[in-house]
Amino acid sequence: DNVNQLETQFEKLREDVISKLKECSDCIKSAKQLCHEATETTTILENKLVNVSNEEKEWKDIKIKLATTSIQGKVILDVG
Repeated sequence: DNVNQLETQFEKLREDVISKLKECSDCIKSAKQLCHEATETTTILENKLVNVSNEEKEWKDIKIKLATTSIQGKVILDVG
């Protein structure tokens, strides 16, 4: 009788351990997915930052060109 009781307790413990391991596995999968999504988002944001920086540089170049047209007898345009 003690052996049967021990066997039942062992089986329940085994099932509990397997269940917890599956939960841990699911958590690890979720963490990996979140990490992947964070990496993708970072890449997108970095690309957008580069584009904004390039556009800002182009705008500054345009301002300089517009300001220097006064040397050729044209009106200075204040775009700032």
